[in-house]
Amino acid sequence: KKKKLKKVIITTSNNLYFDNRVHKITLALIELGFEVLKTGRQLPEIQNPMNRPGREKRFRLPFKKGPLFYFFLNIYTFWFLVFSRLDLIWAVDMDTLPAAKCAAVIKRKPIVFDGHEYFSELPELTNRQKTKGIWVKLERIFLPGCNLYYTVSPGLVNLYKLNLNLDFRLLRNFPIQRKEIKIPILKADEKIILYQGALNTGRGLEQAIKALSFLEDNYRMVIVGRGDITDELIQLTKSMNLEKRVIFTGPVPFEELHKYQENAMLGLALHENMGLNYYHALPNRIFDYIQAGIPVLANDFPDMAEIINNSETGLITNSLEPEIIASTIKEACESTLLRRKWQDTIPLAAKHYTWNNEKDVIKEVLELVK
Repeated sequence: KKKKLKKVIITTSNNLYFDNRVHKITLALIELGFEVLKTGRQLPEIQNPMNRPGREKRFRLPFKKGPLFYFFLNIYTFWFLVFSRLDLIWAVDMDTLPAAKCAAVIKRKPIVFDGHEYFSELPELTNRQKTKGIWVKLERIFLPGCNLYYTVSPGLVNLYKLNLNLDFRLLRNFPIQRKEIKIPILKADEKIILYQGALNTGRGLEQAIKALSFLEDNYRMVIVGRGDITDELIQLTKSMNLEKRVIFTGPVPFEELHKYQENAMLGLALHENMGLNYYHALPNRIFDYIQAGIPVLANDFPDMAEIINNSETGLITNSLEPEIIASTIKEACESTLLRRKWQDTIPLAAKHYTWNNEKDVIKEVLELVK
């Protein structure tokens, strides 16, 4: 008689299409011998990529955002979990935790919490004290009592310990290593600056677009992704007559990102200091850039600066003034000395910061499902 695999259900609030971390966690859990199913939301305008590991269930929700979106997301997720065969629940972020935690209690199954963000410190909540207060309450109610906790940066590990006295494991969002190691471009006539990720408030995108006007015409920017401020950024580009120099690709599945990384000379990972979530961010784009042989321009926030300074893989700025960003971009693209150094340091860092070197910490889940 064939032994049934232990089954884990990963709960998310996104459409799974662009979620590379969930994809990597799925691979790691399958390697450990689990059967994996991921839940998310259905967005009709997006075609699902084929041949990804693990099964998927996407809910068609009656609302796209706001409190009712979260309410229905949790109702749908809860009922799905309650009526599914499962041995473990892996809840991604606070927005699906209420459903996941209640289902885990009812079914007497272990639950893992994977915090990609510190939710109540998201920049979108900075000026919305009432909403922020609700998320703080939800964190206090639902976070204690999970069986295992993971998060993405040392700063967030400390923050969860400080605020909630919970012990989180560090599971950084490193990329899967490429077959061939990429070496940074030494020089190019057309200097391409790349941003990949969500186009959300506080990511230094307005400042980076404004910085272009202080640079020669052969500097161009490629912005891959979409988000809350996409339309504002397109408007800004038009108002500055930069349409020919700023390219918006729209959202791209992670399997295709390499096409846009090919000719980039610099990758942007800029954040405004809007809440502790950004201050302690360690975005996967930093490691994706390094893996693609692209030097990084990031803030002097502790976790980002430590990685870039220690591995010598880019430049750190302590100002988001467009003119200062422009001069830093220029230095990164035109200093032969720097670029020669990066041709040595970035391939070394690319071998070091890989998912293979990080995923072992996931093995602890096996203790939960003996």
